[in-house]
Amino acid sequence: MLKDIEDSVKLAQTGLPNADAWMDLLRTKVEAAAMNGSDMGALEKLIEQSVKELARPILRYGAQLVADQQQMRCPHCESELLVEQHQRKRTVKTVFGEIEINRSYGRCKRCDKRLYPADHTLGLHDHAPASPRVQEISSLAVLRAPASQAPEDVRRMTGLDIGPTTLHREARRQGDRALRLRDADVALTDTLKGVNALSKRSQAPERPFTLVIEIDAWHIRERDCWGETEERRKKGLEIPSRWHWVYTGTVFRLDQRGKTVSGRPFITERGYVATRQGVEALEKQLYAEALQRGLCQAQSVLVLADGAIWIWNLAENRFKHATHRLDLWHATQHIWAVANDLYGSDTPEARQWAHERISWLKRRKNGVLDVINSLHEIRNRLDDLTSKQRETLDGQIGYFDRHKGRMDYKNAKALDQPLGSGAMESTCAQYQCRFKRTGQFWSLDGDEAFLALQTLHWNGRWHLLFPHDRKKE
Repeated sequence: MLKDIEDSVKLAQTGLPNADAWMDLLRTKVEAAAMNGSDMGALEKLIEQSVKELARPILRYGAQLVADQQQMRCPHCESELLVEQHQRKRTVKTVFGEIEINRSYGRCKRCDKRLYPADHTLGLHDHAPASPRVQEISSLAVLRAPASQAPEDVRRMTGLDIGPTTLHREARRQGDRALRLRDADVALTDTLKGVNALSKRSQAPERPFTLVIEIDAWHIRERDCWGETEERRKKGLEIPSRWHWVYTGTVFRLDQRGKTVSGRPFITERGYVATRQGVEALEKQLYAEALQRGLCQAQSVLVLADGAIWIWNLAENRFKHATHRLDLWHATQHIWAVANDLYGSDTPEARQWAHERISWLKRRKNGVLDVINSLHEIRNRLDDLTSKQRETLDGQIGYFDRHKGRMDYKNAKALDQPLGSGAMESTCAQYQCRFKRTGQFWSLDGDEAFLALQTLHWNGRWHLLFPHDRKKE
């Protein structure tokens, strides 16, 4: 009995709840709910809320322990801080409810900043009430749906009442952090030491492998001069475009491709890149991601894309020694354009002519040269061509001549390499599911931050923002 009293006194001094008393109370609540006919969902919510009530003071106790033992050193430069105040109170919104902690702060002479070392260790941000788990939940929720639509789902799944403004603010805060991480990786590509550091992150196998890089772009809608269209039109001013390019890439090893039982292709792991900052920004980010995916260790590298000039300029500049391949589907569309123009849209003659030349591309060693010769022959042989038909033929001859070094499909098939950029189409579609919704508008600053956050998540580096999420080996 005396020991029980001593234990209770010690427990009270720490501010922690009595687990036995809590369990007895919870059992009573559950029995009452069960006798009143509650379903399992109601019982789950009852128990969940009771667990939070128990966990909240325990979390407060643990957080305060961290704060109390924190050394007063700058978390950035490790300099000793000039202490200015002890026991400064802070309220934090956690998954168990609000808690208060006391911590000290001081000034770093070297950084010329006033800092709370305990906040940094606990993962708390300046002027932000959210705990790391609430930050994470907010970020994930906004990556799935607009902040205006997410609060109800968050409440139902976690029991947290977080307003749309808070959700957006916390997610944007993490997006800005993701941007800084991304830009730090890009900066490493400027030096040989940095390139080596990025390459060491690669989990590439020791056996020879091919690295595949696919590139494309898609549109995002931004709120430029919103509400000013009619006024600008009356004044004769330029009406800004709402749609802007998002330059995108994906990187994976050839051995990371597979198929489901039903035959649907999939990729087990790959890297993502997406930016609104232009082609040059994409080039740097894609290079940084490729290094982390095994670019320096790869036996061969394949760049696969459609016929856009900017893509091949990028590939020549950054991946010059790689194999460059034009997406087969885009090549066949140009053959169909000639067939339909010469023989009529989707006629038997057009289909026969097109299928024959597509077969040349896929099965002949120099199939593209045969296609080019066929087009030249038609251009020179047929006297009754219209000016439009001649123009079409000239354009397509130029297209195939320009890309003839990127159309070795027979050899690609023998090497079991992809002929088309399906992985890139899938990548663009995945981004668009969130960023191109009906009624969805962005700003340049906002879309770049959220693109960086989404990309960090898909690249498996979420733990860089939230160390508590790191998977145990």
